[in-house]
Formats: sequence, structure tokens, C-alpha cells
Amino acid sequence: MMKVAFNARLLSSPTLRGWNRYTINLLTELSSLGIELFLYSDQPLHETHLAKLPKDSYQVRIAPSMRYIYWEQNWLPKQCEKDRVDILHCPMNFGLPWSSPCPRILTLHDAIDQVYYSQDIPWYQQLSLDHMQTKIYHWVARTRAEHIITVSNYSKLDISRFLHIPEDKITVIYEAADASFHKQVTQEQRLLIRSKYCLNRPYIFYVGGWDKRKNIPFLVKAFAEANLDGVDLVLAGGKDEQRNLLMQLGESLEILEHLHLLGWVDDADLPALYTEALCFVYPSEYEGFGLQLCEAMAVGCPVLAARATCLPEVLGGGGETFALDDYSDLTKLLIQVWTDIKFRENLSDRAQLKSQFYLWSNNAVATQNVYLSLKSSF
Repeated sequence: MMKVAFNARLLSSPTLRGWNRYTINLLTELSSLGIELFLYSDQPLHETHLAKLPKDSYQVRIAPSMRYIYWEQNWLPKQCEKDRVDILHCPMNFGLPWSSPCPRILTLHDAIDQVYYSQDIPWYQQLSLDHMQTKIYHWVARTRAEHIITVSNYSKLDISRFLHIPEDKITVIYEAADASFHKQVTQEQRLLIRSKYCLNRPYIFYVGGWDKRKNIPFLVKAFAEANLDGVDLVLAGGKDEQRNLLMQLGESLEILEHLHLLGWVDDADLPALYTEALCFVYPSEYEGFGLQLCEAMAVGCPVLAARATCLPEVLGGGGETFALDDYSDLTKLLIQVWTDIKFRENLSDRAQLKSQFYLWSNNAVATQNVYLSLKSSF
């Protein structure tokens, strides 16, 4: 039986964000393939994450209290040797030791820090100790990994181009929606979700961050320009401090009564929120994968996505794309979704068909193949 250790320290946080979703889903499917799993951390892992994993499918190893750098560079490789693991896999862009008794795999989800965010960091912050340490941690992980997994061909090209990693060292393995999004949403669940969030009219939906690259003002302005009678725009996610700016924008565009800012929503509510929506819109300027596309497609929600970075690749024929140089593309699509029921139904059918391409079972098998190839050549 193959033994695989994971740097699982991010599972100490109860939040089920992108990297943790990836880790939990991958671990669940790998366990069904008969792989013996070891979860390594310098902090206790949160019980809500562990409860999602099949019972007795993993062993947890928590290090004694120590500095992070010592844990990563000393404790991790020693524990790998002690457990005699075949592979050490870090699923979160950084967190691999310089040396290791077994092959190291890094899941590098994107090159967004180098491509998108680096220009926004002031020079004095780039020279700070914390920033320099972070850069070193990331550099060590990606240069010392024997192989890198990423989540789209677009990310692979960016990683190769901006981080100077040979393409033959990188394997693309697509992510997928949680299994809950493939289950039928009942009429009762639909009614409950509308009541819970006071959604009394048809609505356009978005869920995710509200930071700059997510490009939410673009969506708000396109929605205002579409002027859809009796339709709301529902935005889930974001942070409280970002709410006021969007409220001010909605007021200036005279659509405030049609703008619903839900903030953070329970994961269990998402399938019904997608299902009840006229469509899901993803206006992001930069993504490594765009997991929300898979979630929306899995429930059959019509999808409109920006013609930017990896989004056309991931969406494929599962929806329609729009340009980001002006609002007209998206505005026309929003009008068509609202006024043309056949178009909307066609988008829904295309979404469900495409969603079958993205399954965590496929991801796990492809990941296992990377393990086997690396183990045999190490």
C-alpha cells in the first residue's frame, strides 16, 4: 500500500476556502484508492474538516510547539522518514522542506502573486522581513519539489513563464465541485433559501471574494445598464469593509433596491442559491481555475464568465463568455438570459453536461498516477 503524507496545516482553520476544499476532496478520493494517508501539522486540525474524511482513512501527526521554519524544514522530513512515507504532498503553494527522504509534490494553484499582485505591493513592503520570508518559503517549495501539479493549462503557462519552471515538470489536473453540488435540490430547499435571504424576485448571482481582481463593480455596472425589470443582483461573499463601497456604487447607479449583499453564506446554502438564480456571473480579471464555475455547472445554473485568463478554458462549452473591455457583451447576455427562456434552458443543459467532466474521482486517479510515476523514478 502506498503511503502519502500531506502538509495539512491549513486544515487547522475551520474555514473551507479554496485550498482547503481542494485538500479535503482530494484526501477523500485518495482514501478510496487504497492509499494510506498521513496528515502533518504544527497545530491541531479542525474537527469539521476531519469529519468530512472517511473514518480510519488517515493518521494525524501533530508536532510539538516550535517555530514554523523549524517545523517545515526539520520536523516534516524527519516525520516522513519515521512513517516511511512514499510521497510528501503539499496542496497549498508553499510548505515543502529543502531536503526530504521521499519525493515531494507541490500543488501550485497559480502564479497570481507574481502576475497580478506584485505590482500593487509598495517597494518598502517588498523589503520587509515578513515579505522576504514568504518569498523564500514559496521559492523553496517550488524549486525543491520533484514535481508540480497545477489546476489549469493557463496556470501551467503562467507558472512556466513567470516562475521559470520547466513545463515537463508540471502536470495539469482539474479541480471539481464538491459532491453536494451534484445532488438534486428539492423545491422545499429552494423555498427555504429564498425565505432565509429574503429573495423575492428573480436574481442574477455571484459568490466569491469582492477584492479588486474579482471585478465586482464591472458586474454591478453591467447589471445597471441591462435595466432588467423586476430582477435583482445578489452578491455573496466579500468582507464587511467592502460592503459600503458597493452600496455607494449601487446608490449612484440607482439600483440600490435591486442589490442584495449577502456577505458570507453557509456552504450548505450554495447549491440552492445557484439553482434558484437566473444565471451565475463570474467577472474576475484573474483566476487559476475558478471553482465557482464547476459549482454552478453541477447544479445546472446558466453560467456567464469573463473572457479572461483560465475562465474560457474551464467553462468550455458549459456557458457563455464576455469581454472585459466594456459592459456591452455582458449587458446583452444578461438581457438575453432574462428575456429568452430557451436560451436560458440551453445554457442550463450545457452547464450540466460540462459538469460531468469535472469529478474529484478523476482528479484523484490522475494525482495517484503522478505519485506512482514519481515513486518509480526516485
